[in-house]
Amino acid sequence: MVNTGVISNIQHFSVGDGPGIRTTVFFQGCNLRCLWCHNPETIPRLPVLLFYKNLCTNCGSCTRVCPSGAHELLNSEHIFNRSSCRATGRCTETCPSGALKLSGKTMTLEEVFENICEDIEFYKATGGGVTFSGGEPLLQADFCVSLAEKCSSHGISVIIDTAGNVSYSEFEKLLPYKVHFFYDLKAVTEEDYRTKTGGSFMLTVINLAKLVYDGAQVTVRIPIIPGFNDNTLYCQDLRKVLKETGIKRVQLLPFHRTGSSKYKALDKTYAYEKVKSPPGESLAKLLTVFADDFDAGIDG
Repeated sequence: MVNTGVISNIQHFSVGDGPGIRTTVFFQGCNLRCLWCHNPETIPRLPVLLFYKNLCTNCGSCTRVCPSGAHELLNSEHIFNRSSCRATGRCTETCPSGALKLSGKTMTLEEVFENICEDIEFYKATGGGVTFSGGEPLLQADFCVSLAEKCSSHGISVIIDTAGNVSYSEFEKLLPYKVHFFYDLKAVTEEDYRTKTGGSFMLTVINLAKLVYDGAQVTVRIPIIPGFNDNTLYCQDLRKVLKETGIKRVQLLPFHRTGSSKYKALDKTYAYEKVKSPPGESLAKLLTVFADDFDAGIDG
């Protein structure tokens, strides 16, 4: 049993990560680099500090506790030297305005489970549970197993939100706990996977087919990205691939840009900063591509 994991955040009362009221545990670390990612703070394997300059009051409290001198006041303006930051999180504890946030904290199994249990009555009342998200939770598969085992023993259902770009042996570790996999299919060719996500189309599809064959509960989720896969022809190709895997449930995930502020807080450029969410009528048209062959819907 693995007793510690690196967690980005724990979000209570989530209604967008599966049925009912849920607690979403965001794992730190991802092996993909999707251009439209809305959780960029979870990509690094190690902790990373977000600095929301618009919230900063230039109080200087962070400068007094930072062990590496990454924060300084210059002409009464807060300057953050990211290259010097060791992401200890001390500055976040003293920041009065919430301008500094740490993504990536080592937590024990008991600490995470205590957070999950805070909402157990809501799970029972609404058919909810816990969702492991990220990042890519299966990069910490052994900790997922420890947590899933504990949840299962307390009657808490588990969803694992994964992009599938890991060894299938990591999935096999979770199969005994009857978890439900939310499985992303992001593109339909190897080149598109490589250029848009940094991942492998072949590995994604092979793992999906194996999960279906092994009787796992799986829902495929397709991010609909404007200018990329938001057209009928591309979705028809996705449908062909999915039919071959034997999958039964498909959800379309409309792109949103709610993560824009995170990119600024990380000093990164967001390629989709000005891209708008696909209109409802376009999503409805794409849904018809999948409706005849799958239990299909639109999530979010």
